[in-house]
Amino acid sequence: MAQSVQNLSVLTASTSTSTIVPITIVYNTGDNAWMMVSTALVLMMTPALAFFYGGMVHNKNILNQLFLSIICMGIVFCQWVLFGFSFAFGPAVSKGFGSFKWACMLFGEVYAPTYPLLTFASYQGTFAIITPALISGAVAGRMKLIPYMIFIFVWTTVCYDPLAHWVWGDNGWLKLLGTLDFAGGTVVHISSGISGFVASIILGKRYDVGSHGQAHNLPFTVLGTSLLWVGWMGFNAGSAGNASGLAALAMMNSNAAAAAGLMTWVIIDAIRGSISISGACAGPIVGLVAITPACGFVQPGWALLIGVIGTLVVYSGLQVKKYIGVDDALDCMFVHGIGGIAGAFVTGLFCQARVNSGGADGAFYGRPIQLWYQIAGILTTIAFAGLCTAGILLPMKYTIGIRLDREDEVLGLDHTAHGESWEAAEPGVRGSISKVEDVEVGEDGIIQFSATMSVLQQIMPNFRPQLRVADGNLKQQPPRLSIQKVDYSNGGTGFVLVPETSSRASNGNIISKL
Repeated sequence: MAQSVQNLSVLTASTSTSTIVPITIVYNTGDNAWMMVSTALVLMMTPALAFFYGGMVHNKNILNQLFLSIICMGIVFCQWVLFGFSFAFGPAVSKGFGSFKWACMLFGEVYAPTYPLLTFASYQGTFAIITPALISGAVAGRMKLIPYMIFIFVWTTVCYDPLAHWVWGDNGWLKLLGTLDFAGGTVVHISSGISGFVASIILGKRYDVGSHGQAHNLPFTVLGTSLLWVGWMGFNAGSAGNASGLAALAMMNSNAAAAAGLMTWVIIDAIRGSISISGACAGPIVGLVAITPACGFVQPGWALLIGVIGTLVVYSGLQVKKYIGVDDALDCMFVHGIGGIAGAFVTGLFCQARVNSGGADGAFYGRPIQLWYQIAGILTTIAFAGLCTAGILLPMKYTIGIRLDREDEVLGLDHTAHGESWEAAEPGVRGSISKVEDVEVGEDGIIQFSATMSVLQQIMPNFRPQLRVADGNLKQQPPRLSIQKVDYSNGGTGFVLVPETSSRASNGNIISKL
C-alpha cells in the first residue's frame, strides 16, 4: 500500500523546560485518494440535484430552481470553513454540541489516522451543502431569494451541525445511545424532508399551483437522476472512511437498492397502465434514500428488499398527498422524509454485527432493542428539524417576509427575481413574445395568462412545417407569439395570442405559414 510521510512538531511543556517533539505521520495514500474522489462525487450531487429539480418545475421558475441548489455550495461551504465543521465535528463541549476550537480550520490533527483531517472536513462539507439544497424542492416557486439564503445559513448552523454531531460525533448522544446511520438517513434525509414540509406549511400554497402540471423538461430530470446515482456512490461508500471492504459493501448495497427501487416503481406504473419516465427517475432516488442509513450494516440481499420497501412506502404516501393540503412542490417530504424514515427503521431490522463490527445486530437477528434505538433517532430528528425550521421561518415571515408578492410569483421568478429567461435558451422551440399594448389586467388576468402561456409553450414545438424545396434546402424561422388586445362588443377586453411559424427556402421566399 502506497504511503506518504509528513513530519510534524509538537511543543510540550514541563515544569522547567519546553521541548519540541518530532512526530512522524504516515498517510495511506489509497485511503486519502478514495476520500478525495468521494468528496468530488458528493459535491457533484448538488448541481445534479439542481437538474433533477429544475426539470420538474414550471419553466418560468427553472433558472430560479437551479439557483436555489447552486447557492448552497457558496453559503454552506463558507459557513463550514468558518465554524460549521468545528461545531459539528470539533472537540466536544458536551454530548450535544461540538466546540469552535477548529474554527477557520485551525488544526493540524490527523483523522482515521490514515489521511489528513482536511480531507475528512472537505468530505463532510459536501454533505452539509446538499442537505439544505434538498429543502429547496419543497419551497419551489414562491420564496424570496434573500430570506431563502438567510434561512440556509441559519438552518445549517442550528439544525444540521448539531444533528451531525449527535449521530456521527465521537461522543454524540444518539451515537452513544446506539442509533445507526451509516451515511445520512436521519442527518440528511429525514431532517431535510421534515424541514421542507414545515417550510411548505409556513409559506402556504402557490397561487397558481393548478397551472404547473407535469414536469416541463424530463431530459433534465433524467440527467439529474443519472448524476445523483453516480454521486451517491461517494455519498454512501465514502462514508466507510477508507478504501476497504466496507466501502465495497456500501457501494454494492447502494446500487442494489437503487435498482430495486427503479424496478418497483416501473412495475407499479405498468400495473396502473402507464410506465412514466418520471417514475423511472423517482424509483432509484427513493431506493438510494432508503438504503443510505443501512448501506454499511446489511447484506446485499437485504439491500434489494430495502429498496422495494422504501419505494412502496413512498409511492403509497404520494397517493394520499392531495388529501393533506400542503403544497410540497417537489415531494421533498415524501421522497426524503418518508424514504429516510423507512430506511432508518428497517436498518434496525436487518443490521448485522458480522457485516460491520461498528454496527449491531438488529431485530431480525435476535436483538429487537435496536429498533427502539432507531425509533429514538427518527423521532429526535423529526422533532428537532421541525422546531428549528419553524423557529427560523416564523420570525422571518412576520418581519422581513419570506413569500413573494402574488404578481411576481405568478409571472415567475426567472423574470421577477433574476431578470433572465429560460425561453431565451431554447431557440427554435420558443420564440419571442411581443406585447402590443400595455394594459392593467389584474391578478386574475395574470393567472389566466400564465396558464395560457404554459399550454402554448408546450404545443409550440409542434408548429414546425416539414417541407422540401427543389434544391433540398429548408430554413425555418423560430415560432413567434404576438399578444393582441381585443375589444369585445359588450364592452369587455380580452387578449388573442397568435402563433406564427414561417419556413423559408434558400432564396428567402416564405413557402409555408401557420
